[in-house]
Amino acid sequence: MNIIKGGKNLRTNDNETVPIENKKKSNFFFSAASFFKEKSVKVLKTKKKPLFILGGLFFLFLIISLVQRILNWFEIQSALHESELIYVQVIQPEKTEPFISLTLPGTTQGFYETPIWARVNGYIKKWYVDIGDRVKTGQLLCEIDAPEVDREVEHARAKAEIARISYERWKNLASTRAVSAQEYDVQRTGYEAALAELDKLLQWQSFEKVTAPFDGVITARNIDIGTLVAGQNEAVQGAQKQLYRIAQIDVLRIYIAVPQTYSFFITVGMAAEVIVPEQAGKIYSGKVVRTSYGLETASRTLLAEVDVENPDMKLLPGLYVIVSIKVPSVAPWTIPVNSLFIKDGQPYVSIVDEFNVCHLKKVEVGNNDGYKAEILKGVGPNDRIVLNPPDEAKVEGTKVVVVSSK
Repeated sequence: MNIIKGGKNLRTNDNETVPIENKKKSNFFFSAASFFKEKSVKVLKTKKKPLFILGGLFFLFLIISLVQRILNWFEIQSALHESELIYVQVIQPEKTEPFISLTLPGTTQGFYETPIWARVNGYIKKWYVDIGDRVKTGQLLCEIDAPEVDREVEHARAKAEIARISYERWKNLASTRAVSAQEYDVQRTGYEAALAELDKLLQWQSFEKVTAPFDGVITARNIDIGTLVAGQNEAVQGAQKQLYRIAQIDVLRIYIAVPQTYSFFITVGMAAEVIVPEQAGKIYSGKVVRTSYGLETASRTLLAEVDVENPDMKLLPGLYVIVSIKVPSVAPWTIPVNSLFIKDGQPYVSIVDEFNVCHLKKVEVGNNDGYKAEILKGVGPNDRIVLNPPDEAKVEGTKVVVVSSK
């Protein structure tokens, strides 16, 4: 191969033009070709066989391939070692404020709330109010058709009339001493008993008209015209017993369960804030009006009642609400909730020492608002606590790599 130097282009003996920018890329191949050409010439001159060259080249490629495999193995081992490392983020406990907002869940209830039952057996003749209607004390809600009760009242009225007539006759006879005083007393008490029986049945008949026991709102109606109803203690197959449900909601009660830790700070008259999660930014004012003055032994909580004025009736019975009360803090430290994990039914945190080794510590948790939790016991100000610990960091003695801290 003849190479002509000079000018802009390089020419070969095949009259092909090679660009200058490709010259550097081709130098290695030309040099290698020249090297093997010279070596082959020397071998031919020394009369050595070409198989010796091929064997040397094969051995060279074998060595290069082996070296490449060794380098790849080291890269894989390095990657495996890198993947086995456990990276964690750590935080340090924050000092708790002197006063905290104790947030507890609750459910709104009407100040008065009760079902309305039937007292007599019969069929609904007519109903006058429906759900959502506001009623006054004594307002007629529905009427029950009870013919058996009506017949008994008529029978008792007739018996009372006969007893009255007999009593009047014996009274006149007793005035002339025609009958003894004992006989007169029997007729008199018989008349009084007949009147009492009639009065009882009249009272029973009055239950055919169902009225509202207090001012409130009808929250449920379970009857319609023709519905069979029965008295509360009556066993009538297929009969409806609860007619309505009524609630007074201009003032609402909310019952909360206060943990034992904060039960000593809850007193009657304390201000409270009531938040409905669906009403963002809206806060209702309430007040602690009474407590049970005793803790439930199962849950170790104090039952407290918070009353909320509701004149415009924007709050409804049965709402899930959050009650917030300002109480003195009893916990020295606060940590994010996602630093805690449960092991054997107890709360723990994972703490990283100066050698980046994890150690598990059991903690006692105070108030928990869903974002931060108060820690009564178990951590110190210099502890490095793993944030959102992986499963490996929940094992004692695990080696970790701290990537950042807060």
